[in-house]
Amino acid sequence: MATLKKAVAKATPTKRAPAKKLVMEYIPPKKVTKREKTFEMPIEVKDWIDQAMSRMKSMQGKIDRLETEVKELKSYKRWAEHRILGSSPE
Repeated sequence: MATLKKAVAKATPTKRAPAKKLVMEYIPPKKVTKREKTFEMPIEVKDWIDQAMSRMKSMQGKIDRLETEVKELKSYKRWAEHRILGSSPE
């Protein structure tokens, strides 16, 4: 019987499936983002902030216009001084 089992074992060889290759894929870690706290404010406060921002923009525009005017007046002053003081009485 022992020989019969050996003969049967040799007659039917078992085939193994080829070994699967393990591929290690790099998976980047997920970025953890901090959630910013959101605060709700009363409508009156929001309106007040909007009005203040509007006033600030208006004032900045006025400052820019006045600075341009000052530059023009200074250049005119230099031109007028040169014209008046540069003329010789004849």
